[in-house]
Amino acid sequence: MTPTTIWLIAAAVLVGLEMLSGTFYLLAIAVGMLAGAIAGALSAPLPVQIAIATIASLFAVAGLRRWKRRTQPKHDESNALDLGHKVTIERWLDTQHARVRYRGADWDAEFVQPADQTLTQFYIVGQRGNTLLLDTTPPQP
Repeated sequence: MTPTTIWLIAAAVLVGLEMLSGTFYLLAIAVGMLAGAIAGALSAPLPVQIAIATIASLFAVAGLRRWKRRTQPKHDESNALDLGHKVTIERWLDTQHARVRYRGADWDAEFVQPADQTLTQFYIVGQRGNTLLLDTTPPQP
């Protein structure tokens, strides 16, 4: 087997493994393997092929990391659908904390400002872990 064939087989194996992981990093390294295959096809010595494959892989991984940083959201928006929903206090724990019923389950709640314990309706303005952050006014868009 020629070095070019070995580089191509290694790239194909990495592409196959990438399909299982879904992170794109193995795909970036496979790009480096393809660069090594091209160097092998051009009859470069083995140390040069390895160096080219390494450098190409490093550039591909660096480009991927830069792309991911640019495209991923800055904040976790997973609870954005919950913001602004009204909840009813089930029971007060103290002046800053309560248990509320929301989406069919009991949740811990914390008030962003001291709350009047005579009120029973509050709005979700945020979430910290499994604790809902509540206020008397709905959040502004």
